Amino acid sequence: MKALMSLIKEAFFPMTCAACGEVTKDGEPLCDYCREMLKPINPIKRCILCGCEKPDCECKYRVFRFDGLIAPFENKDTAKLGVYSFKFGKRMSNADYFAEQMAFCVKNEYRDIGFDAVTFVPMHRSRFLKRGFNQSRVLAEKIAVVLGLPIADTLVCLKNGKRQHDLFGKERLGNVKGRYKAKAGVKGKMLLLVDDIKTTGATLDECAKQLYLSGADGVYCVTALISVRDKNNAGKKQ
Repeated sequence: MKALMSLIKEAFFPMTCAACGEVTKDGEPLCDYCREMLKPINPIKRCILCGCEKPDCECKYRVFRFDGLIAPFENKDTAKLGVYSFKFGKRMSNADYFAEQMAFCVKNEYRDIGFDAVTFVPMHRSRFLKRGFNQSRVLAEKIAVVLGLPIADTLVCLKNGKRQHDLFGKERLGNVKGRYKAKAGVKGKMLLLVDDIKTTGATLDECAKQLYLSGADGVYCVTALISVRDKNNAGKKQ
């Protein structure tokens, strides 16, 4: 019966590519072309703190308060198209693929860390009502299932503010100050903090700060995408 239902589902709702939206073969998450074009970040070349490959390391420009940051892909090309289609186009099926890749990074690069829970960057209520979902929470819940960890709602967004996506680098830092607050119950916890995209790291850094102020033992971050600083236009958003 399950096999029959699967065939019916595939016939009426075929799997489409998480990047371009084309129907894929045998239920694969990516079409052949997008799979070929998708270039994961090499973990051997990565700075484990800021998440960028070492030639693009951000640590020389600022101090981060989280313990580490990793992401499977850079914020460009095929990967960017896939995540933006999920975040702004509500292609919820794309979350499965990117959460799976994020969880793989955690298993590989954070394998020696004993996490107590998976948490996420919160969204202000007004923005949640407008979008209909918090993309960071969606990813976090899927990652938690893959890793066999509980999901923890540890942070609250106190004010709406401007969208980080619309701001330049330095503006992002000021925009998140006082924006988040940690809830009770994080004391002594080792937390995996999830967001969709890391650009300057301002949001993740502020969230990590609040978690530490409430007694968390460690905060390690994972995102789907990570932006690389444009050395020729360092003040511009990526």
